[in-house]
Amino acid sequence: MSVKSWIRDYFKETGDIGKRRFKKLVLSAPFWVITIALALIITGVVRYTVLTGNRADTRMAEVWSQGSDTPYRHVVVYARGARREGPTSPLSYIDQDVSLSRKDILTIRDSLQNIVDSQDKGKKDKGVDSEGRPKDWEDCFSSFLTASVTEVLGDDAGRSPISTDTQVVAIEGNYPAFHPFVYLSGGFLPEVPVDQDQIVLNDVLAWRFFNSYDVIGNRVSIFGHEFVVTGVVKENDSFIDKDCGSGEPRAYIYFTALEKYAPLDSTIQTDPDGDSEQTTETEIQFGINCYEAMLPEMVNNVSVTDVKNSLPNFNNADPKLYVVSQTGRLNIFKVWDYMLPMGESQSLIEGYEFPLGERAITATISRLFIDIILVLAGTALLFLGIIIAIMRGKKFAENNIVNPPKDDKVKETKEEQK
Repeated sequence: MSVKSWIRDYFKETGDIGKRRFKKLVLSAPFWVITIALALIITGVVRYTVLTGNRADTRMAEVWSQGSDTPYRHVVVYARGARREGPTSPLSYIDQDVSLSRKDILTIRDSLQNIVDSQDKGKKDKGVDSEGRPKDWEDCFSSFLTASVTEVLGDDAGRSPISTDTQVVAIEGNYPAFHPFVYLSGGFLPEVPVDQDQIVLNDVLAWRFFNSYDVIGNRVSIFGHEFVVTGVVKENDSFIDKDCGSGEPRAYIYFTALEKYAPLDSTIQTDPDGDSEQTTETEIQFGINCYEAMLPEMVNNVSVTDVKNSLPNFNNADPKLYVVSQTGRLNIFKVWDYMLPMGESQSLIEGYEFPLGERAITATISRLFIDIILVLAGTALLFLGIIIAIMRGKKFAENNIVNPPKDDKVKETKEEQK
């Protein structure tokens, strides 16, 4: 055999082997399609479970509903305001359409209390309490700004005090009912203030100042005033929370302390008619970023409507306050509705300054939407793989009937020869 013939036979034989291997690979396509499909579905389901598990702040209504025949719903209202000098200035009230003030909160409480009272026909003690707080349900409100916080040292410290820019959250009401914390020492600010000069630090700020979490009784200074540390909390620390700022220093004070120690400037207005040089001094009100209510709910989702109806000047056709139900917010249908059509929800939240928790929830929803797409894509591929496998099986069966295996043909030929 010549070299040329040997090379030709070699490549022919190699080509036949390659063709058989390729055919085998093609015939195994259903296996790979189904494998990829299952991988996508499992990845999406696991990620969805982990992400929703990290958001205990969307399940606080379940905690309130435990041991009760009445379900509760956690409803949040986000408002806008103005800052005269950027993030270091307190949020100021603009108007009743887009902002919330302390007076508005009192109006909202009265309205929601009437609704709650109407659900219990036999209730005798109706209306908010003497301090204007709700009965048989809970609420809170908050506002935040960036401020320089300085540790207060004793005379024998032997070093200069540390100062750091910190997000200061001013709260009023039962804030922990809506925001689950891990308490590293002490507790949170009592709902009924005993001392408005109390402060709670997050673990980042406590460690930065004192290299310890056991710091109850230590003092820090904000707005040129000293506050006594009564607790250290650990906030959510999932990777999404960290991306949104949970690893930054944060402190919690009473809203009344913010009003007292960080007063807003007054503004001088000239007589609008211009006929005189008379001026009037108008006090600027503090704005509230976020109002939250934990309401008993006999009819599903009616609490959202009740809150909207309790807001001054709220127009459902043209909402200028952002109202959302935290309860059930991360279920598949809510996530899908929030993300589609693309950009619609984003247009509704333009101009708002959201706290850490809301930013983390929004980021979580975006990732959950990707997980839903993964599961849908995997499900589609799974059906495709099953269909391909069925079609391959039918074709294989037909070929075996029309063209019997070679071994059977050889056996039949030998029997005929006999």
